[in-house]
Amino acid sequence: MGTATTAVHFTLGRFVIGIACGVASGVANTYVGEIAPLKWHGFYGSFFQLSIVIGLLFGQLAAMHATGGTGWRIVVAFPGVFSLIQIALLPLRVESPRYLLKAHHINEARHALLTLRRGYDVAAEWQESLLSLDVVDNNASNIRYHSDQWSATAAAASAVPANDQAGATALDKNDSKMTMKTKGHKTVDDNVAASSLTFAENMPVERATHVSGVWQTLCGRTRDDLRHLMACCIVLMVLQQLSGISAILFSDSGVVRDILDPFSPLSAPWTCVVVCGTSLPAIFLCLACVDRLGRRALLLGSLGGMSVCCVLISAGLFYGPNSMVMAAVFLCYFAFNMGAGIVPWFIISEVIPSYSLSAATTLCCSLYWVMSIATGLMVPLIENIVPQWLFVIFGCFTLADFLLVMLFVPETMNCPITEVVKKHSGNIHVVVKPYRRLNASGSIGGTSRSLLELFKC
Repeated sequence: MGTATTAVHFTLGRFVIGIACGVASGVANTYVGEIAPLKWHGFYGSFFQLSIVIGLLFGQLAAMHATGGTGWRIVVAFPGVFSLIQIALLPLRVESPRYLLKAHHINEARHALLTLRRGYDVAAEWQESLLSLDVVDNNASNIRYHSDQWSATAAAASAVPANDQAGATALDKNDSKMTMKTKGHKTVDDNVAASSLTFAENMPVERATHVSGVWQTLCGRTRDDLRHLMACCIVLMVLQQLSGISAILFSDSGVVRDILDPFSPLSAPWTCVVVCGTSLPAIFLCLACVDRLGRRALLLGSLGGMSVCCVLISAGLFYGPNSMVMAAVFLCYFAFNMGAGIVPWFIISEVIPSYSLSAATTLCCSLYWVMSIATGLMVPLIENIVPQWLFVIFGCFTLADFLLVMLFVPETMNCPITEVVKKHSGNIHVVVKPYRRLNASGSIGGTSRSLLELFKC
């Protein structure tokens, strides 16, 4: 786009970039979700929103100060430099073990997992990765047998005495069979390790995993009925856009433009820069809390705060003052980045098994961008007809999202995918019970505990 000389040339560049951004938003989150440790899954998944906010912040600053003359060409061409850096760094990237398992490269998958978790016991994670695949039934016992062998091998390797930990377990790269050995200590049975690590060579082609399509996943025609979990992912992604965040974020929104000084053309862009800047503490707070408080707690707190802010913005637009509107705008975007803008992106990989993850990510990301386009077309129309009612509408969507999360979205913190699927497979159902039975003394002893279950279920 930086070299465009005609409108067609510029439009073509934006079209290609749009496709690339749409693909990257799905692939990046799927990759991070597949390689992140279970304990830190939310922490690493939150970096996607952090990178978006930082990009928006610098993009706004660059658009304000470098658009005169030929400066706009530099602004639109500069992101290409980061793309080239990413391409140059791709050879250093470790392939996703879950992807390699789906592609039937079991030895390579195990090697990738050992590389990502160097120095840690990965036997349990490896077994979980195998169980999350839609494997043919007649090979399931074979997989478990070899997985158990490898688990025993890893346990033996971890039994090295503390004074010998300097010679930690490593892969003998010169061994074509990737035999696991312990330097200077004979605590690992090399024959068992070799048998386990060469399992892929002996398995028949029929072991291949079945990758489910979008329609099969939506209809529950997979090994596990994923209709409830798919519905949760779709609702979170769609209602994220219908929360009205686009009307807050962009400087050409009438909400921001009309309440500022019309004689200061840079006031609205500067306000959007400050909004992005103040959202950074919210993201850092989310990074610190997401793997401690859980997904439901952050989503409910975020959506509840956004609902209150929408009420305040609407009241300010009807009755004033404008200062209340601006304060509510800042608080709304802060609350958005505390959970509603972060959790939906990585929760997909926490509730959908590997065999349907690609289909689920494709569908959810596609619906997200479709709703982004729809919201972009809807906001100017509503602003021209009933501008004061804009955030009343967004507040209703946000409140609906709050109720849906409270009733239907399960907690996934530190919970393996197989356990989530086992608990919440099947048709759409309520995941939290608001009331409990009376205890032996006849009092409602579980009331306070049931309130906690609204956040952790």
